[in-house]
Amino acid sequence: MPTFVLLFPLCCSEFYKKSKDPEFPYLKTHFMPEKFDVLIVGAGPAGITTALKLAGSGLKIAIIDKAQFPREKTCGDGLTLDVMNQLPLVSESLAEAFRNFPKKLPSYEAVLFSPDLRYVTIPFRIKSENKPIFTCRRSDFDNLLFGQLKQHENISVFKNCKARKIEITDEHVVISSDEFIFEGSIVVGSDGANSLVSKQMGLKRIPKEQAAVGLTAYYTGLNPLNEKNPIELYLFRDIMPGYLWIFHLGEGKANVGIGMLSSAITTKGIDIKKKFNELLSGNPLKDRFINANCENGIKGHILPLGFDRRPISGNRFLLAGDAAALIEPLTGEGVGNAIRSGRVAAEHILNCFETKDFSATFNKAYDKEIYRRVIPEFKMYNLVQKFIKYPSLLNFVIGSTYSYPSLEDAFNDAFIHLQTSSLKSKLVFTAKIFYIFTLKNLFVSLFGKRRTNDI
Repeated sequence: MPTFVLLFPLCCSEFYKKSKDPEFPYLKTHFMPEKFDVLIVGAGPAGITTALKLAGSGLKIAIIDKAQFPREKTCGDGLTLDVMNQLPLVSESLAEAFRNFPKKLPSYEAVLFSPDLRYVTIPFRIKSENKPIFTCRRSDFDNLLFGQLKQHENISVFKNCKARKIEITDEHVVISSDEFIFEGSIVVGSDGANSLVSKQMGLKRIPKEQAAVGLTAYYTGLNPLNEKNPIELYLFRDIMPGYLWIFHLGEGKANVGIGMLSSAITTKGIDIKKKFNELLSGNPLKDRFINANCENGIKGHILPLGFDRRPISGNRFLLAGDAAALIEPLTGEGVGNAIRSGRVAAEHILNCFETKDFSATFNKAYDKEIYRRVIPEFKMYNLVQKFIKYPSLLNFVIGSTYSYPSLEDAFNDAFIHLQTSSLKSKLVFTAKIFYIFTLKNLFVSLFGKRRTNDI
């Protein structure tokens, strides 16, 4: 028998092994179905977190992603205190890797501008301790997460592999791509706002009223407002209840973007890209952008916002991250809840294998646990969003804190409670804001000292 015939199965086996290794290019070759326990579609924060939390379980896991890493991801590039708090809950190895990660920049405060361009400075701290958030390009952060997968032999990664078809029976899940066929007991759809898993499982699209549009561009030639590297948030009248942001990334680079509710864009008849450029060329930003350069143009993305409960599981499938519409409706931040949903998904999957139950009925426990953690926050943020539609109200609130330093101190003290995931803390924030802008505002406006300096 010719030597090449004898060696052919061995070569195929070796090629297949390399195709799963993140360090090797993906090979476009057809093979028989490979069997796994858990299939994860999408290697963003939600999908990777799910895999990392299952790393010590003994389950055989496949992560399938259409991109090559590192890959670009349209995002605001801000990592909140919630994200920082969750990293060690995923793994101490990940938390340590992030602590030592050089491609991040601390930010110690936010500067929030009202429609009439007065401002309030909000420090990032918990209780009395300063706790910076970080700015970091999502491509770098996601690649840091991706690199953690290499440590675990039970996790196979398939890059440059686009899932095309998902079939679910009572016995298993089968995913077909152009190159491979995957078989597993359960699938996690962590594949973003346009989730293939969600579509093929027949779930309804997010309505326009529950989605936002974000535009993002990278600029060079921009410097922070001060040495604390504050993030900048502008509540321009024309885009409310949306906002424009500037997140500085170091060395004169910044992520500059705008976010608006899809329904508001339609109602106001706004060309959001045109409006974005208008705002950058008008007051108070035009002087700062005269010598700034836009790199690689403006990119857009859809943000499925968390408004209320919707199905995020079914027979042998779970949705996580943006695919489950878990983005905060007020800020548009999604990384924190993506990681949270990955953690919860992993815990639930272990229960599925322990009970040998992957049914839609059993998976409702996943929906219940996700919404137990996020619905109180969503309801509060949706309530706040209703109030920030009104420019005159924002001018009053921010203008009062701008004019009187003692009110700004009280506002910052209240804001501390909004920076935690505790519902009790958020209720305390609400109560303090009510107090500040009724009794205390009246007293300070009569007897308090006005601010004279500017930014």
